[in-house]
Amino acid sequence: MNPLRKLLRTESEWNPKVILGRTVTSLLPESALHTLKKHYYGYLLTHVPEEWMESDASLLPYLVRSGDRVVDVGANLGMYSRRLAKLVGPHGAVYAFEPIPQTFDFLNYNLQKLGLRQVERHCFALSDSERSDVMVIPKYRWGSECWYDARVKTAAAQADWRQIEVHSRTLDSFDLPPVSFVKCDANYHELQVLRGALATIKRDHPALLIEVNPDPDDSTTTAFETFGLLRDLGYGAYCWKQERLEPRRVGQRSQNYFFLTESQARHVLIDSETAQSAGTLRTTSVNS
Repeated sequence: MNPLRKLLRTESEWNPKVILGRTVTSLLPESALHTLKKHYYGYLLTHVPEEWMESDASLLPYLVRSGDRVVDVGANLGMYSRRLAKLVGPHGAVYAFEPIPQTFDFLNYNLQKLGLRQVERHCFALSDSERSDVMVIPKYRWGSECWYDARVKTAAAQADWRQIEVHSRTLDSFDLPPVSFVKCDANYHELQVLRGALATIKRDHPALLIEVNPDPDDSTTTAFETFGLLRDLGYGAYCWKQERLEPRRVGQRSQNYFFLTESQARHVLIDSETAQSAGTLRTTSVNS
C-alpha cells in the first residue's frame, strides 16, 4: 500500500497525523480550526486518487451510467459524490445529503473546488419524518472527535459527546426525478432513511449501496428489519469481498451491502464480462 494512503487510513493514536491534529486542536480556537480543516480537506479531496475509495466503489461503473440521477445519503466530505458525479457526467445529477452544518460547509467547499455543478447539495438528515433531530459526534479512544462517525443520538450516546441539532426530512418529500442508484451511509439510521424513501424506491427500484449496522441475522436489530424490508421490495443482498460480488450468505458480515433486483444483478454480470476476462473484476452467478 502507498505510504501516504496507509498513513491517512491509520487511526492509531501514535499516527503522526493524529498527534499533529490533537496538538493543533488544543491550540486553535474553533473558528480557526474549522478554516484550517476546510483547506486541508479541500486539498485532500482534490489530490487523493479515486482508487483510494472503499473497494466496493469499483462496482459503481456497472450500476451508474452517464445521464443518471443518483442519491448520496451521508455525503460527508464528498468522496462518493465526486465519484458519482464523474459517472453521471454533466447531464446527470447527484443529490447529496449531509446534515452536519460544519461538515456541509466542507462538502460545499470541496465540490466547488472540483467544479462539480451536477451535485445538488442539501443540508438535511434523511429519516422517516420531518422534524428536528440531535446528532452526536463520537470520540476515538484517545479523546479526539470522530466527525466521520456522526450519528443520530440514541440512549447509547456518551455524555461527553458533542451534540448538534439538525433538520430531518424524508427522501420522498424532495419529489426527485427518477433515480437509478442510492448510496446510504447513515450510521445506524438506515432503516429510518429507507422508510422515508419507500415511495421513491417503489417507483424507481434504484440499485442500493448501504452501510447496515449491526448484525442483519439478529432478529432484535434494525439491521434485521432493514434486510427484511428490502427483501419484501424485491431486492437481494450482495457482498463485495476480495473483488468478488456474491450473494450474501447467512452469517456473512460486511461493512457495506449492495441491494439489487434480479435484473440489476444480471446486468452487472453481463456488463462486467469484459472486465472479468481481463482479471479486473470477478463476480459470481446470481444463483450461486
